[in-house]
Amino acid sequence: MQPKVSVLFPVYNGERFLEEAIDSILNQTFHNFELLILFEYGSNEASRKIVESRTKDHRVRVIENKECRLGLAESLNLGMREARGEYIARMDADDISLPKRFEKQVKYLDKHPKIVMCGTAMKGLYDDGYMDKRGYFSDSGSIR
Repeated sequence: MQPKVSVLFPVYNGERFLEEAIDSILNQTFHNFELLILFEYGSNEASRKIVESRTKDHRVRVIENKECRLGLAESLNLGMREARGEYIARMDADDISLPKRFEKQVKYLDKHPKIVMCGTAMKGLYDDGYMDKRGYFSDSGSIR
């Protein structure tokens, strides 16, 4: 079955929050997606073990760059070339998605075909445990 959503998820030494980040995608209430883990050259063994532990889920595809470090932009371009979904979702190794994220976003995008992008409110979580509430980005300057 063709996935409705392709999730681009670059990974480079992201083990601190990686398990929780991947699981927050795999536990979405909307199930018709593929999770493209873009595993960057030179990423550490701890990250590799976490990624490999999640490959039992048929929605997970690991795309590993084995030749040189591409960096974020080129890794995402690689993911875009491999994506099969109608919609693209972005996720980082230190992001946590709430369970209804895709359900709400897909419903909105399907209902509003002229809309080309949507997002969510967010909170920043920092190494020292501080969490801020950034809310929604709604003006064009903030979105850019």
